[in-house]
Amino acid sequence: MSTQSASRLGNLLQEFGVLSPESCSKTEELSTFSGLPFGKCLILLDLISDDDLKEVLDGQSLLREGIFTKPVVAQAIREVCKEHISISEALGKLGEKSKATKRTRLGELLNDAQAISPKQLEVALKVADFASLPLGHILTSFDTLEPALVDQAIEIQRKIRKGELERGAGVELIRQTNQDLSSKISAGSGHFALGEILRFAKLLTSQQIDEAVAAASAKKQLLGEYLVEMQLVSDETMTAALCVQSLIASHLLSIDSGCEVIGSVARFKTSTAQDFDGITFQDFLKISGYLTNSKLRVVMTKLSSDPSQTFDAFKQSLQDTSKLRELLTECFADDVSLINAGAVLFQLVQLKKLNLNQALLTFAFRKNGVSLATVA
Repeated sequence: MSTQSASRLGNLLQEFGVLSPESCSKTEELSTFSGLPFGKCLILLDLISDDDLKEVLDGQSLLREGIFTKPVVAQAIREVCKEHISISEALGKLGEKSKATKRTRLGELLNDAQAISPKQLEVALKVADFASLPLGHILTSFDTLEPALVDQAIEIQRKIRKGELERGAGVELIRQTNQDLSSKISAGSGHFALGEILRFAKLLTSQQIDEAVAAASAKKQLLGEYLVEMQLVSDETMTAALCVQSLIASHLLSIDSGCEVIGSVARFKTSTAQDFDGITFQDFLKISGYLTNSKLRVVMTKLSSDPSQTFDAFKQSLQDTSKLRELLTECFADDVSLINAGAVLFQLVQLKKLNLNQALLTFAFRKNGVSLATVA
């Protein structure tokens, strides 16, 4: 989220009595330092649950679309956060007709219209959650969906929620539109296709991409889904690539910067089978590709210049998060904000608030000049 949108959500939650000014400030501070989206930081600070946040954002959407008044939405959101129920259930408790708010999420409508499969929806939701981008942005950048279909689905979603259209009729309209547009999908939508991005990032050759596209089409799979299944790219790399694709389509990232991000992620030396409980900040920075051998030599030279340093103290300095952070900021003054972001993300991993790959993905974007706190 941008600072503006972070403040908008934060101010709304404050106004509704769900979030205190102090908690809002703390959340914005974490978002700024880490580069994580504002909503994600609310969850990390245990200020709201993941499920409740989704319902709050649905309520915010209903307010923005003018379907319910602010006092009604405020009461409903307070009920959501207090009772941990859905926004439609909260509206029902208040005696308000939900106007089919249940099961009118964009992904559900497209899935029910058979425009996307459950697996494709799962992938899109994962990317949307990671980048805190609207699902529509992610789906529009998918090579298998026409932007016109997503746009119409959003309009149908709005009409269903306003009570102007029955859900079943809306799903049928989406299904028919998808059939009408299906012949145009292969023509492209004026954005970089996933295969092109992976080729520009030098992860796959043109021949590999052409073969994968044909095989994925035959199996009725997304290209990314097929590439991960065949272990041609890692799941983390695919998440980054899909996020990059969406950001490029939204004119929030250049293709060159996007390829740098994907390349950084592809170089991660991690394994889901590994135990990272004992990982140090130095390890984190090495895996991320930031702490290169040349940077490490600069740090070691600085440590060696102190005659009072013993070998044990020397070794401890590299293993201690605070000391290494201090040394790096002294040696690389231009990287202070990046180093600080890395330290915050590493701490969240230690606290088991983020898994290692989530932290590394976020750091990869930050390392290449993209803060996910400022893209939505």
